[in-house]
Amino acid sequence: MINMIGITTSHMHKVLTYSILSLLILFFIGSLEFMPDVYFSSKPMLDLPAWMEGYWHSIPWLIFALSSADILLKYKKVGNIRLLLRTHWMDFIMLALVPFLFIFKVAKISLKVYKVAKTGKSWSKLSHLVKKILFPTGKVSKDVKTDS
Repeated sequence: MINMIGITTSHMHKVLTYSILSLLILFFIGSLEFMPDVYFSSKPMLDLPAWMEGYWHSIPWLIFALSSADILLKYKKVGNIRLLLRTHWMDFIMLALVPFLFIFKVAKISLKVYKVAKTGKSWSKLSHLVKKILFPTGKVSKDVKTDS
């Protein structure tokens, strides 16, 4: 069907390659805004609207999908999985890194949640310690007799 409309595998490969490259550039530009701590900055480097962050988070999955389609086209051209792995191993590494790096992104968020919870626990312990020091519970022994 692709050849019926005049699009060859070579053309599709070029379109996929340039699409992946442009998405990688967009992801880098978005990371300047939405992940400034990666670049050792406390504030965003660009002034992008906040609604764009949702679209930015979907870019890695678009890259994953386009890379998968690119590998399928290359397999269709080569026809041998071993030869494909030998000649296009870098494409497989990139394809495998997208979900792997997403795990680190989730771990980074989890680490922030853990740090907040740990800080809250520390503050709770500190408040109990201060309460214990300032308001000691002085239990009077029953053995003490008062003179009346």
